Amino acid sequence: MQRFSKRLPLWHQIAALLRSEILSGGRGPGDSVQPELELARQFGVSVIPVRQALRVLEEEELIVRQRGRGTFVSEAARGRQQVVTPIQQLFTAEFEKRAQVLERGIVSTPPSLQTVFSNQVELAFVKRLAFQDGRPWVYGTLYFDKEYAAAVTTPLLRRFPLYRILDEQCGLRSTRSHFDVMATGASSDCAQHLGIDPLASVLSLNSVTYDAHGRAIGAFNLYFHGDSFVFRFDMPHDD
Repeated sequence: MQRFSKRLPLWHQIAALLRSEILSGGRGPGDSVQPELELARQFGVSVIPVRQALRVLEEEELIVRQRGRGTFVSEAARGRQQVVTPIQQLFTAEFEKRAQVLERGIVSTPPSLQTVFSNQVELAFVKRLAFQDGRPWVYGTLYFDKEYAAAVTTPLLRRFPLYRILDEQCGLRSTRSHFDVMATGASSDCAQHLGIDPLASVLSLNSVTYDAHGRAIGAFNLYFHGDSFVFRFDMPHDD
């Protein structure tokens, strides 16, 4: 039986569980959702928080409730499933469509990364455009130790995330990453590659990834369509 936190309302936690199932594809558009009483038994709670949770999901247009027929995952959820992307996908998943490697080479270590790569005057870099569902998804620049530039081949970069290549080809295992996330307006260059208007909203994701010894093995500056990520989190409040 599901164990729930005492710090958050039951309906909120139930809604989060059902939402996660829907957005991860565990429940697809048109799939039926169990009746309130059955869900209450499944979660070991009363019907009241289940009813509240379903009402929230209905307001979010993730489910539809049809009188006399039941509750179903909505067609609107299909688009949400396509744009909600796990961060882990940036590290391991093979691209569904070949990415475009726009430019690569060796550059002076950017000022913003000089404290991170303190012993490296130069870094290898790659500018790349990746796709999701046939449309431009993420555009940005990747940085890593130039020692591994030969092993990180262009054909591999068209298929896989940088850190998967560094792991499998160079033996560099990533253990943690630091992220800075910011909403910003697209530059002309970014807008051109993502197929959007200049200054349209994009999500800027800057990251540095480290190995088990705390050594930086790579960094990236990426830009996503504004609808490419949904962030949700719970924040306990002190009594």
